Amino acid sequence: MELKTSFLEQVGELPCIVEPTESGKATLDQLLDQIAVEQNWVNQTILEKGGVLFRGFRIQETEEFQRVAQALIPELKPYVEGQSPRTKVTGNVYTSTEFPAQFRITLHNELSYTKAPPPRIVFHCHIAPETGGETPIVDCRKLYQSMPPETLTRFEERGVRYVKNMHGQERGIGKSWMEYFETSDRDQVEAYLKENDIEFEWTEDGNLRTWSIRPATIPHPVTAEMLWFNQADLWHITNVNERNRAQMLQRFGEENLPTHAYFGDGSPITDEDLEAVRKTLWEQAVIFPWEQGDVLALDNFSVAHGRMPYEGPRKILVAMG
Repeated sequence: MELKTSFLEQVGELPCIVEPTESGKATLDQLLDQIAVEQNWVNQTILEKGGVLFRGFRIQETEEFQRVAQALIPELKPYVEGQSPRTKVTGNVYTSTEFPAQFRITLHNELSYTKAPPPRIVFHCHIAPETGGETPIVDCRKLYQSMPPETLTRFEERGVRYVKNMHGQERGIGKSWMEYFETSDRDQVEAYLKENDIEFEWTEDGNLRTWSIRPATIPHPVTAEMLWFNQADLWHITNVNERNRAQMLQRFGEENLPTHAYFGDGSPITDEDLEAVRKTLWEQAVIFPWEQGDVLALDNFSVAHGRMPYEGPRKILVAMG
C-alpha cells in the first residue's frame, strides 16, 4: 500500500496528514503494517511536527482504534487524576470528554499538572459532529516564543499552584475523588498523592482537597526545546462564565472551588496575565474538521489540544501513554 503525506492549507506543518493514495481501499491491517514498518518515521514526524493525522483508513470500531493506539503507544495508561468527565470504553481507551456540547474547552496538554504527564496522546473520530466539535491544537514551542515576555517571566519564575476540591459523594460538582483516582480506597489515594508530590487534606464531610506546585514551562524531554506547559488558565475560576463564576464563589468560596490556580508562591494570577495567555493560545491554534475514522497522534509535551462547541452527535475516543 502506498501512502501520501500532506499538510493543511495556511496552517503550517501541524499536523502532518498521512493518507492512502487510493481512497477507500486501505484496511486496518495495512495501516498497522505501515506503522510497524515506518515506526521510526512516525516517531520522528510526531517529534518534529508535533502530530500525525491518519486519514482515510476506515478505522470504525473501538477495538480497531485500540489496536492502532497500541501500535503508536505500546503501554496505554489509565486516566488517573484527570479533570475531564470521561467514560472508560475498553481497556485504557476513553471517551475524550463528556463536557456539555455548548462549551468550548480551552487548549491544554493532557495531565500537565501531574508529576508524570503522558508523552503521547491519540484521538479517534468515531462519530463526526454535524457542526463544530473540532479538536483545536497548538504548538507549545510557538506558544513559548509568542507569549508576552513579562507574562512569560512571571510564570517561569513562579510556576503554577493547582488547587482541587473533590467531593466524596455519589453526586456533586465535578468528579468525586473516587472517580479522579479510580479507587475508593483512601490508603491507595494517599499513597499516590505522596508519591506524586501532591499535598492533601481530608475534610470533615469526606471531601478531599489537594494542591501541588508544577512548572509553567518545561524543556521537551527529548529535544530540550522550551515549551509552554501548564493549565493555569483552564483551572482558574475566570475560565467559567461570569454568571456561573459568581454562583460558584457564593456557594463554595474561593478556598473550596472545585479547581483554581495561583502562581506557585500562592499569589493570585492577574486578569491581565490570564487574558494574555488566552489570547496567545487562540491566536496560534490550528482548527480543522474531523472526518469519521480519523486517528490523530500528538506529542503531548509539544502540542496542546482543546474542543470547540458542537451540535449533533459526536464521539471522539482517546488513549494516552
